[in-house]
Amino acid sequence: MKKTLLLTAALLIALRIQSTAQYALGTLPDWENPLVIGINKEPAHLSFIHYPDAQTALSDKGMESSSPYYKSLDGKWKFHWSKNPSERPVDFYKVDYDISGWADINVPASWQTEGFGTAIYLNEKYPFHPERPVNPPLIPDDYNPVGSYKTVFEVPSNWDGRNVYIHFGGVKSAFYIWINGKKVGYSQGSMTPAEFDITPYIQKGKNQLAVEVYRWSDGSYLEDQDMWRFSGIFRSVYLYSAPKIHLLDFFIRASLDDRYEDGLLHITAKVRNTSKENIPPVKVEAFLYDKNGKLINDNPVAEAFTETGIPSGMLTVAELKTKINNPEKWTAETPNLYTVVLVLKDNSGKIIETAKSTTGFRTVEIKDGMLLVNGVPVKLKGTNIHDHDPYHGRAVDYKWIEKDIILMKQSNMNAVRFSHYPHDPRYYELCDKYGLYVIDEANLETHGISFRRNLLPGSDPLWTNAVLERAKRMVEANKNHPSVIIWSLGNEAGHGENFEIMASYIRAVDPSRPIHYQHMNEVADMDSYMYPTPEQLERIAVSTTRPVIMCEYAHAMGNSAGNLEIYWDIINRHKNIIGGFIWDWVDQGLFKKDKNGKMFWAYGGDMGDTVNDANFCINGIIQPDRKPEPEYFEVKHIYQYVDFIPADLNKGELIIVNDFNHSDLSNYELRWELKENGRTLQSGVIDTLKTPAGKWTRIDLPLQKPKLAAGCDYWLNLNLHLKSATIWAAKGFKVAWKQFEMPWAAPPAPLKNIAASKKITYDQSDDKIIVKGGEFELSVDKKTGSVIEYKNRGEVLINSPLEPNFWRALTDNDKAGFRDELNPWKDAAKNRKIKDVKIIPSGENKLIISVNGALGIGESVWSADYTIYGDGTVAVKQKFIPVGDVPENIPKIGAELGIPSKYGIVTWYGRGPWENYVDRETGANIDVYSCPIDSFLTNYVRPQENGNRSDVRWAAFTDESGSGVLFVGAKPFSLSAWNYSLEDLENAKHINDLPKRDFITVNVDHRQMGVGGINTWSRVARPLEQFCIPSNKTYEYEFYFMPYSQGMGNLDSVSRFRLE
Repeated sequence: MKKTLLLTAALLIALRIQSTAQYALGTLPDWENPLVIGINKEPAHLSFIHYPDAQTALSDKGMESSSPYYKSLDGKWKFHWSKNPSERPVDFYKVDYDISGWADINVPASWQTEGFGTAIYLNEKYPFHPERPVNPPLIPDDYNPVGSYKTVFEVPSNWDGRNVYIHFGGVKSAFYIWINGKKVGYSQGSMTPAEFDITPYIQKGKNQLAVEVYRWSDGSYLEDQDMWRFSGIFRSVYLYSAPKIHLLDFFIRASLDDRYEDGLLHITAKVRNTSKENIPPVKVEAFLYDKNGKLINDNPVAEAFTETGIPSGMLTVAELKTKINNPEKWTAETPNLYTVVLVLKDNSGKIIETAKSTTGFRTVEIKDGMLLVNGVPVKLKGTNIHDHDPYHGRAVDYKWIEKDIILMKQSNMNAVRFSHYPHDPRYYELCDKYGLYVIDEANLETHGISFRRNLLPGSDPLWTNAVLERAKRMVEANKNHPSVIIWSLGNEAGHGENFEIMASYIRAVDPSRPIHYQHMNEVADMDSYMYPTPEQLERIAVSTTRPVIMCEYAHAMGNSAGNLEIYWDIINRHKNIIGGFIWDWVDQGLFKKDKNGKMFWAYGGDMGDTVNDANFCINGIIQPDRKPEPEYFEVKHIYQYVDFIPADLNKGELIIVNDFNHSDLSNYELRWELKENGRTLQSGVIDTLKTPAGKWTRIDLPLQKPKLAAGCDYWLNLNLHLKSATIWAAKGFKVAWKQFEMPWAAPPAPLKNIAASKKITYDQSDDKIIVKGGEFELSVDKKTGSVIEYKNRGEVLINSPLEPNFWRALTDNDKAGFRDELNPWKDAAKNRKIKDVKIIPSGENKLIISVNGALGIGESVWSADYTIYGDGTVAVKQKFIPVGDVPENIPKIGAELGIPSKYGIVTWYGRGPWENYVDRETGANIDVYSCPIDSFLTNYVRPQENGNRSDVRWAAFTDESGSGVLFVGAKPFSLSAWNYSLEDLENAKHINDLPKRDFITVNVDHRQMGVGGINTWSRVARPLEQFCIPSNKTYEYEFYFMPYSQGMGNLDSVSRFRLE
């Protein structure tokens, strides 16, 4: 069947190429001819290093090989940038060409981050045709920069008599290569390796390498991904040497038998004879080593001679098959790796060469609409990721790669989609090692032309070989990685016969992995969708028996990623929803400094790219420097594998559910604590958990009901920690958590003893009222109805007016989901008109100032009562009645004020520690937290609404001595604070635009709508209905503020009171 499929695919391609042969005979240059995808390139194959013997192979542990037959060419090269091909130095490849005046450039690097040309960020427009019609395969000749590279190398003397190859890991988008002035070849297809045999071109001593890179080629029409458009030699370049008879390629299939117990090792080795002699069959031996380096069996686990002798210039195949008894299995939870060492011997038994590769025994299947790994249904808890380095663009430093993988593991992710092209090979190595399932995606997207259409490549034979080559080179490069469990044909490139050909090829070569392609589900093995609403996802799941996957969901642009809990409730209810991949992992910001030396993360338009898509590349749950954003922690909580269900909380009886697919809970301990308003009353550790994968067990906590204190809440916190370290986290790392409010009714908080407080006096003028009592003083502006100043013991506690507020600095989702719909709320409070301000004395130590007015929106009514007590406590009670022509949703309802910046330590009792909103709060426990104001807020790459904490009972802003101002809610409220103004936040485009003011803006909000997160370009970007604030009802809320110092007692005890 495999040979038939390959023959069919080959025949289709031949017919298609024949039908377009006249195109190849035209006058187009190679880089505008889709039929020319390479000249003199080595065939697609696995990238591996050749060794002299097994011992050398096994001792080579690093990412960069220490083989004597490997030589890196990374480093400083000479470089010249030209605006277009006609201005390039045509003869630069010649040995005697003078390059003394050329600049140095790092290889690998994106040349734009090295100071040459312009980095362009575009979503779907073609960067070479951003404002004019596209005309594939032609590229405008007025602006198509060319990079000319030169370097010198020497070939090691021990390579004499051997073949020498040069490997380019990634070059964008097309390039020619010369050695010592002689043209070697040409390549395009930028995200997979290109290799050339340079044996005929090298000489003893110094050799001159010249590479001419075209920023855009006809291949660029197939590379229209939503990302920064960089160019240059952005992945490593190296030389390697192989004997005249050598392994060209080998495919290791390490699967499991029908019982998922024993391993089935099948290795197909291709042996090539580049000598001038015909040779008899040669032998390939396979040695298998476990993760500790122990040899399995004392002899090869499998061996075979090639099927035939090998004529000069030809290759043949050796098939090795064997059974491995009960090997340790590879899964994302248990990434058990083995090392295969292949030894090539001649017919006399002499070693010719050795190669190695890691492998893992695992089987991937689709059955009954589910994705199975080793026979167990798996849900993919994933993210999309681009190759992105904040300093070097597409050339990603290893520290970022490893950081990405570790952070993914620590966030309970088990899967990553390499969007939308094969990634840096070190990502695959680490996914194998750390344990992540990979969707590997062909470097194919034509969004700007063919989105959901049969256009490019469609069914056009002109492009068949080009797109097939992209699929082929992806598969051949990454086929031995156990982490790769799904092949994807590309992204947003429409549909047509070319995708059928790609799928047929992959199934013929590798039937062990399913196929994904969202624009043409019928050629794939699963139904893939992007950004369905929760309601749509539910409908999709019940409409099919096929696996359903969200290849992109939860668009995390800016302050986003709401609704995750709702999505995963649906995913977990339907067995055929196999998971989803958040868009996306890291904000694609670039490091830049402004004219004053302040750094910021640049996005579209900041690098000189006049046509751009602004901050649409800022979609991550971590920042460009890999600092997690608040969304990251919500993802970690939603993706966690262990859940807790109360059986009887009063008795401490719980059910622990193990949702791991392949691991029990023996390496985890449960740490529990019973808390009273942030104080730990009881705690314990259960370190004997044994719950098998996919099962649940009952646990009993030895907690005792305490004497309930007046006005207190009681919380049971459950935290699951690692008992021993893993390669991705230290011992004690927290992997899962849940919080329950205990079903205990504490007595109400005590009444505040107002009778014992000081006497209140007041004075008024035409424009304000001044109230004094004891050591405090408060001023109310009659024209605005606002508290404009509040002092205690001569210290100013409030220095900017306490005013109603219905507006927030719009998030990216707000802008997309509401457009201008919310705008009337922006100045609703500012344009209010005060009808009357009344002073209502109520005894010696209590005074009420009652304000009534109309807001500047519709005929809406607003009122505020300030009840001032002799001890300095001020109760603020606001009422808001939306009336008339008002938008149906309100961004927030609350009060805004300013306090001096010296009160910059925030302590609160509410959800935290990280920022949270009503639709993104399940991972934020209610507790007492404290941090400086700089840590309390969130610096999103494009400044917007940030820093909120929900369900806050009280919050204090204090100085280093512990003195300041305390806010207490009559009911839980939302709190946010910044060391700049709301106007500053709205006007800023980048974090360096935010000034550090001498005040702190404090928002005490009754309610704030959610952040949404379905997408960021349509109406559904807005929060779901249940997380919006409708304008068809009356809202009333109350909170209190007062002076605070440590001498008054701890914050919680001071905050627990009632007013009559």
